[in-house]
Amino acid sequence: MSDNLTLELPNFEGPLDLLLHLIKSQKIDIYDIPIAQITSQYLSYLEQMQQLNLQIAGEYFVMSSTLLRIKSQYLLPQNDFVDEDEPEEDPRNELVQQLVQYSVFKKISAYFKEKNKNASVTAAKEASVPPTKQVHPLPLGQITSSELANTFVVVMQRLKLRQPDVASVDIKETPITKMITYLKEQVARTPRVSFFQCAKKMQNLSDFIGLFLALLELCKNQEIHVQQARAFGDLYLEGIGVNGN
Repeated sequence: MSDNLTLELPNFEGPLDLLLHLIKSQKIDIYDIPIAQITSQYLSYLEQMQQLNLQIAGEYFVMSSTLLRIKSQYLLPQNDFVDEDEPEEDPRNELVQQLVQYSVFKKISAYFKEKNKNASVTAAKEASVPPTKQVHPLPLGQITSSELANTFVVVMQRLKLRQPDVASVDIKETPITKMITYLKEQVARTPRVSFFQCAKKMQNLSDFIGLFLALLELCKNQEIHVQQARAFGDLYLEGIGVNGN
């Protein structure tokens, strides 16, 4: 086949695109490229581009140097020191792999381009909500945040009654007499004793229960006075007879 090739100078996307065009137009086996022929045609193409004063990207000249390097490797004499049984690597292999990969990606790109062309035009739209289903702010003056919180607490309590928590507590009884003695010692040492402070010194639940029962027993026997300044506040213990009481 003659090296003279008539080119129509189409727009190529790069040197690999040009090489692939040369190979396909002449029905050349991509795995057995006649490197001398392709190199000559490639350089002829670049020369025509220069004659037309077209802007040539640098990557085209890089490819031309690669083709000339591969061509020169075929022209060099064989190395006599290489074992004949060991096959030499084909200098075209790297270029062939690049062309195969480029061909695959080009076909994939053309496929998606065609699919995009035939796809129907779609536009996103926010979901439409009927006025009856829209969430509106609470009307002013009809309900407060505290009322909402209280309603939530009531609902939680009802749910807890329907599904009560089941647990077992192992309580070791603490003798009340021991706690009675403890409270008497505290009252005798200090005229005004804080029940909360005494409770903090208890080691476990059984001791605390014993302390509270001892408090009730001393009140029953009128051995101490108990005062409370506010609801759920601390209890203050005073012995009978102290401060004139």
